[in-house]
Amino acid sequence: MTAAVETQTRTTSGRWLALFASLVRRGAAVWIIVVALLVVLTVMRGGSLWTQANIAALLTSAVVLGLVALGQHMVIISGGIDLSVGANVTLTTLLTAVLIDAYPIRTVPVIVGMIVLGGLLGAVNGLIITKLKMPPFIVTLATLYLINGTALWISSTPAGQVTSALSAFALGRIGPIPYMFVVLVLAIAVVWFLLNRTVWGKHVFAIGGDLESARSVGITIDRALLLVYIAAGVLAGIAGILLAARSSVGSPTAGEGLELSAITVVVLGGTSLLGGKGTLLGTMGGVALLSLITNSITLLQFPSTITDLIRGIVIIAAAAIFVTRSRR
Repeated sequence: MTAAVETQTRTTSGRWLALFASLVRRGAAVWIIVVALLVVLTVMRGGSLWTQANIAALLTSAVVLGLVALGQHMVIISGGIDLSVGANVTLTTLLTAVLIDAYPIRTVPVIVGMIVLGGLLGAVNGLIITKLKMPPFIVTLATLYLINGTALWISSTPAGQVTSALSAFALGRIGPIPYMFVVLVLAIAVVWFLLNRTVWGKHVFAIGGDLESARSVGITIDRALLLVYIAAGVLAGIAGILLAARSSVGSPTAGEGLELSAITVVVLGGTSLLGGKGTLLGTMGGVALLSLITNSITLLQFPSTITDLIRGIVIIAAAAIFVTRSRR
């Protein structure tokens, strides 16, 4: 009788683990955690949580991280990693403010230029990785230092100023929905289409899943990977522009830590660090969770100094989810 009970318990436990692993693969597990956290916050601080101002602040804080995470999502699915996206955001944020310098006539050319610059920085990563066959971790770590050094060389203190119109766009909203959030939604739609409805997207998944098999069936590896890093750079450039618009000035440390946050949310969403598997639903769930955690620290009036501590716990949780997923 005891053996039968133990067997039944193990079977039930195995089913729950299989279900959890399935939810992780589909990117749904992290959304369950988001909903649970929302319920807890509603009970504890419902009056503050669901105000239009707080919802707008929460969505606004998710925009920059979300754009960078979209790029990191594509890179990780391809089997790589990009540690330079935060530095890319820093440089484009600083240059956006410095080059516009409150002159409205410069706004459009500078915005276009920063998007191009972001793509060029991504292209440098992609070319070095594909042509010199160097590991993405080493290449992007080196460009992180190079780009950050360039930003500090341009200015070691906040500099420049965007126009009032650009700031108004960054701070404006319709009800609780910030204008900036629309940019993120459009970016999600474009990235989803590229990954799921184009030949290039299928190639990216194939390369991340099994590089040698992808090469053997005739996929042009170098071109596909180059486009991945360019796309990540473009998204980081857009994030830098929006960050400059939100803060009104350019900071030489604006994107500090963004690369690690982006990796965290991608892994939280169930994307395999080995490449080849992952969903945008999961990655955006990771963005929502990390943004909600930061917001909850303010709502619950916790000391801001514990933010990094909580983030570290989240990273450990992300690693645990990934291990569970890979075992299944």
